[in-house]
Amino acid sequence: MSTSLAITNARLVDPASAHDGPGGVLIEDGVIAQMGSELDLDAADEVIDAKGRILAPALIDLRCAKEAALTPDGETVDTLCAAAMSGGFGTIVLAPNARSPLDKADGFAGMSRGLGQRSVRILSACGATQGLAGEQMAEIGLMVRGGAVYAGQGDRPIADTRLMRRLLSYTSQFDIWLACRPADAGLSSGSVVTESDWSARMGLPSEPTVSERIAIERDAALAELSGGKLMIDRLSTAAGLDALRHVRSRDLEIAATVAIAHLTLNEVDAGGLDSAFRMDPPLRSEADRQALVEAVIAGEIDAVVSDHRPTPFDDKADPFALAMAGTLSLETMLGAMLGLVHDGELELIDALRVMTCGPADLLGLPQGRIAVGAPADLILIDGDKPWVCQPDGFASARGNSAWAGRRFQGRVLQTIVAGDTLYNP
Repeated sequence: MSTSLAITNARLVDPASAHDGPGGVLIEDGVIAQMGSELDLDAADEVIDAKGRILAPALIDLRCAKEAALTPDGETVDTLCAAAMSGGFGTIVLAPNARSPLDKADGFAGMSRGLGQRSVRILSACGATQGLAGEQMAEIGLMVRGGAVYAGQGDRPIADTRLMRRLLSYTSQFDIWLACRPADAGLSSGSVVTESDWSARMGLPSEPTVSERIAIERDAALAELSGGKLMIDRLSTAAGLDALRHVRSRDLEIAATVAIAHLTLNEVDAGGLDSAFRMDPPLRSEADRQALVEAVIAGEIDAVVSDHRPTPFDDKADPFALAMAGTLSLETMLGAMLGLVHDGELELIDALRVMTCGPADLLGLPQGRIAVGAPADLILIDGDKPWVCQPDGFASARGNSAWAGRRFQGRVLQTIVAGDTLYNP
C-alpha cells in the first residue's frame, strides 16, 4: 500500500488550471489529498523538500512502440517502461506500426487502463485496418472492448475514401478517435524527405507539403459526413496547420498531435544523410518547425507525442533512403521541450500542457493534472540541470537516437505514479 508523501517548497506547475507558482502536494492512497502552500505535514509519512524545483503532472505519451515478442535484444515492455520512467512519463500508449499492427482482437484480452503495479500506466491503441494495409477493417469493436483507447494507421494513410468514411462512421459508435497521418497516399508513397531544392539535387524520393493539406481537407469532410472523431496524427507542416484551422471552423471533433522531432529538428539536420534523422513524416523546413511551435502556443495542438520507435542497428545502419524510419525519444522528449523553453520559444506551462492535460483530455483520463482527488502521477524536475544525450546509457534496449550527443538543460529527478516513486536516480 502506498504511504503518504508530502512534497513541499516546489514550483508547482499545473497546465490544466494554468497555475504556476510556489506550493506543494500531499499524497494519500495514490491520489492528491491536498495541494497549495499550506499542507498537513503531520499526516505525511515522508516529506520531500523540492528546494524550488518544478513539480508537474507526470507526462502522457499517445504514441510509442515496443518491438515484437522474441525480437533479439529488442525493446520489451520492461525496457519501454524503464525508459518512460526515466523520461518522466506516467502513462504511455502503445500505437500500431508496420511491425506491430495491433490488429488482432485476441491481443487485447484482459487489457485494462493501467497494467501492473509500481509501473507506468500502459494503454494501447489498435490498428484500424488489417495489417495496416488500408484494405479491410480490423476488429475494432472487439479491440475497444478489450481496452483499446483509439484506432490508428501508423504511418500508412488510407487511400480508399469509402473505407475511410466507414472507419470514421464505425469508430464514432464507440466514441473513440480515428488517428491518421495526414498524407495523400499518392504524393507520399515511397518518400523519404520533404520536397525541396535539396531533395531534387540529392535525387531522393520526396513528399510535398501540400500532401498534408489535401489529406486533412479530405478526412475532415468525411468526418463531417460520418460524425466521426478525427485525430490528425503527427502534423508536420505549415500547410497542414492552415488546413487544420480551416476545417476546425466547421465545429467538427478534430484533434491534432505533433511529434517531438518536428518541433525541435528540421531538414537541415537530415542534410548529412545520417539515417538517425530518417523520420516518417520526414523532417520539414525551419519555417514549418517554427509554425508548429507557434501552434502549440496558440493552443491549436492538443498533444505532443514521442513517436518512440526502437530500431535494430542493422535496420538503422542502412543508407538513408533504405533505413527504417524513427528514433528513440521517450528519454529525451522532456529535455527537447525544455530546450524550447530555455531558447525563449515556449513558456514552460505551454510546453507541459501538450504533454500532460492535453493528451489526458483527448482520452478522458483523470491524470495529467494537479488537483485534489486526481491520481498522484507527478514528476519533480530540475529545470536547469545540464546533461548530454548518450544512448549507451539509455534504459531503452536500443540506441537509435536523433539527439545523440546533444546537450540538454533540464532533467527529471523523480517520477511518481499512483503515489509510488518509480524513478529516483
